[in-house]
Amino acid sequence: MTDKTNYLTREGYDKLVQELHTLKKIELPKVLERLAEAKSMGDLSENFEYKSALEDKDLIQTRMNEIEELLHDVEIIKEEKKTVKKWDKTVEYGTKVTFAVEGDKEYVADVVGTGEVGIETDGLKISFESPLGIALKGKKIGETVKMRLNTGKIDVKVINIQ
Repeated sequence: MTDKTNYLTREGYDKLVQELHTLKKIELPKVLERLAEAKSMGDLSENFEYKSALEDKDLIQTRMNEIEELLHDVEIIKEEKKTVKKWDKTVEYGTKVTFAVEGDKEYVADVVGTGEVGIETDGLKISFESPLGIALKGKKIGETVKMRLNTGKIDVKVINIQ
């Protein structure tokens, strides 16, 4: 276990808890049943079903461990309901930011904790550990920042924050 705080939105936290429940109560028992059936067939050295079920069990247990690690030291991102003037808003956890890359097409993304980026949800999600998140953190509407990439830097402009 790490000592790092994991930031999640309420929605992301709830989805991870539900996924963990599904893995523990539904998926793992199914794969354990498949393993038992495959073992009963005899010779395990050439038993494809046994090997397949064993791989599935390992994947499920790995994902369960990942989720438990994310939920271990979690802080729920609170959505601020206070009134903030539009020009005083900054890009923070839980905000929705509209931005343009190199003056091109506009994108809208929710700023979430790292653990939620891979969760299947609607829309684009970014974390403050990503190059884009690092560049946008704490910025205000109208600011243009440089985002670092392996190939150099590109300009990202904050268009709107909700």
